[in-house]
Amino acid sequence: MRSKLSFITLVSGVVLFAGAANAQQVATGNNFTVNANVAACSANADCKIDLKLEAKGDFHVNKEYPYKFKATAANGVTFLGKDAAGADTFSKTAGDFTLDSGNEKLGTMTIKFKPASKGAVTIAGVFKLSVCSAQNCQLETANVSIPVTVR
Repeated sequence: MRSKLSFITLVSGVVLFAGAANAQQVATGNNFTVNANVAACSANADCKIDLKLEAKGDFHVNKEYPYKFKATAANGVTFLGKDAAGADTFSKTAGDFTLDSGNEKLGTMTIKFKPASKGAVTIAGVFKLSVCSAQNCQLETANVSIPVTVR
């Protein structure tokens, strides 16, 4: 177990800034970047954020890793996750994380939610991810906060 812990890198306090349909780099590590794409969002409607994982250099997205995003409770927001752990959890197991079939360096975690009213809302949580080289795999944890304007 200790050898696995040596591969873990903690990316803490990352703030995600994204506007409607604009991708912004929101997290980065030695061998990966994460961009957020916030779709246009209306009150009392289903909204989504795509977290786009891209492996850098000789690394690729780990096909075997159980990717997960655990959302933090937000006032006036209902999360729409289908993971067995609860509606605030989004995972590869529940179909929320997909690998790009044409590019082993790319994967996308989709976060779905429904805001109750217009205005500013923050979607925050922990994104657990992994990238690999031919020599090793790295487990990464990114704490993220994504401001969203609800129309």
